[in-house]
Amino acid sequence: MRAEHVLVVSLRKSGTHLLKEVLAGLGYALNGAVSSAGAEPRPLGRRTALRVLGAVYTPDEIAALKRSTDRPAVDRAISRAVTVLNRAWSVRLGMPRTAAVDSDPETDRLTARELSRQSGYRFSDTPGGVCWVTHDLDLARVDENFLLEWTGNDSPKIILNYRDPRDVLLSMVNFLVEKDAGRLGKFPAHVVYGDILKSVQDPRDRIGIALTDPGFPGGDSFERALWLLRHPRVCKVSFEALVGPEGGGSATARTGEIKKITDFLGLSDDMDSTGREALAHRIFNRDSYTFRSGRTGAWREHFTPEHHTLFERRYGHVRRQYGYG
Repeated sequence: MRAEHVLVVSLRKSGTHLLKEVLAGLGYALNGAVSSAGAEPRPLGRRTALRVLGAVYTPDEIAALKRSTDRPAVDRAISRAVTVLNRAWSVRLGMPRTAAVDSDPETDRLTARELSRQSGYRFSDTPGGVCWVTHDLDLARVDENFLLEWTGNDSPKIILNYRDPRDVLLSMVNFLVEKDAGRLGKFPAHVVYGDILKSVQDPRDRIGIALTDPGFPGGDSFERALWLLRHPRVCKVSFEALVGPEGGGSATARTGEIKKITDFLGLSDDMDSTGREALAHRIFNRDSYTFRSGRTGAWREHFTPEHHTLFERRYGHVRRQYGYG
């Protein structure tokens, strides 16, 4: 059966845009760290709408909505319920809070009430046909009820996406140096480290900061994701296999990785080899905001012998566990 709820854990600078294109191409709306930009909200249907309303509003509030003849007001209530669920689950999944999020007092009030619930909430109450994307699923921060629901029902289907940590660190350095503070503003830590790296003239010293500063963005994400790497019911996808020949990989590996995803999500009967190949040719999106060069092994051109030593001292065990030579 087609998986209705999907959660992608894509480590920062590991090619999240590639997974975004794959899941969107498979018909999923996107939520979380990425969104379906410009896409119209899909109709919920009566059953889903009632489930969403029941997850956010009290029985008396739902009864009042059912009696209402003000259809626009009912539609706004349903839309607000979806927003509240999304915000509440962003917190429950341990996603970092972003700055300057548009809000209103009623949505804030309902979100606080939703988060105060001690039982009875389920991830499966969120609309189906949606793929959530996060850069981290830290066991120390994720909601315990979510883990119990997932282990008991195998839903949502979880995909882990990773990349050679040497390329990740180099890509993060370049990203923070090249993007302006206004575009990074939702994540204050990115602004802070962008300022730090831009004040350093020698690119080699910037890489040195990434390899030694314990607060550098994304530096500890590999260790926090080891439980996902080891779990038998998590689908593992690598940037190197998914990027294809445009990024230094191979077309065969890319279509194989897409087949792995479609099989995992129960979509094997919906997409044949021709469909997978057509999707494979569309996922290398140079227009993505986080896209830079999208190449494998770029660290080899920039790491000095000292960088190699620093990397192995801090990340050598991580490199080996993720299978990078």
